[in-house]
Amino acid sequence: MRVLPALIVLLIAPLAHAAELPAEALRTITNAASALASEDSAAFLDQFDRDMPGYAALRANVEALAGASQPISTIESVTSDGDAQKQTVQLDWLLAINDKDHSGIRKETRRSIVKCRLELRGKRWKIVALEPVDFFRP
Repeated sequence: MRVLPALIVLLIAPLAHAAELPAEALRTITNAASALASEDSAAFLDQFDRDMPGYAALRANVEALAGASQPISTIESVTSDGDAQKQTVQLDWLLAINDKDHSGIRKETRRSIVKCRLELRGKRWKIVALEPVDFFRP
């Protein structure tokens, strides 16, 4: 059984303190983390610009990670800078990787400062740069 509603609270609560980050840009980040926790690599990748540097490696990593395990994230904004069109964010990202059988057995825990650049594309915010991409390796 999943605890996705509790997970979403964990994802949103720490990021809500990033008042300077536009709500829709924040939603892009939380949507990505929520999709990853749901093992939905397509929904995770939909938050990214397909032309961003490292996208192919990110896609391969996330598809393999979601296919082989149950990743759960908590994210806290460390810094945020930008305007209504572009944002640069540093996130303290904790990634807990559990066995795919949902037994709760932890395979690995990773923590890193993940740097994201987001841009408003039409009416949607997209992540146009992310590093390190290998943070999401399987």
